[in-house]
Amino acid sequence: MSSKAHGPFGRVVRVGDATDEAYRALLPNPRLRSGLADFLCFLVPLAIQEQSRMSAGRIDALREELIDMIAEHGDDLQFGGTHQKSARVALAKALAVLATAEGGVTILGVHACTAEHEGCPGSTRPAAGMDAAQAR
Repeated sequence: MSSKAHGPFGRVVRVGDATDEAYRALLPNPRLRSGLADFLCFLVPLAIQEQSRMSAGRIDALREELIDMIAEHGDDLQFGGTHQKSARVALAKALAVLATAEGGVTILGVHACTAEHEGCPGSTRPAAGMDAAQAR
């Protein structure tokens, strides 16, 4: 499959969390999981678009800032606190950075990518070796 770009906002879709034991253990409250996935589906495309205009050097610096913010305030992200908003925004921006990797990123109930790839949960095309009935 070619690596055709998805456009300025990439592709961000919800994925089921029923089989992701680690995710359910991290966020046992289904309303919190759903709310976080909704938040990420809204904000990650905007972050992808914003980052598309940044230089590689700026992306590297941003990556370091995001790592620090999430590491220092991840508990606020999960349980609430003074830095909850900034930690959630940092998480969304981090997913936008990861979305540019080949195959994108799937985590916390969402999949984000910036180009078509094999097995994309948001693809309307069946994966190689699958017919349309299997892809449903």
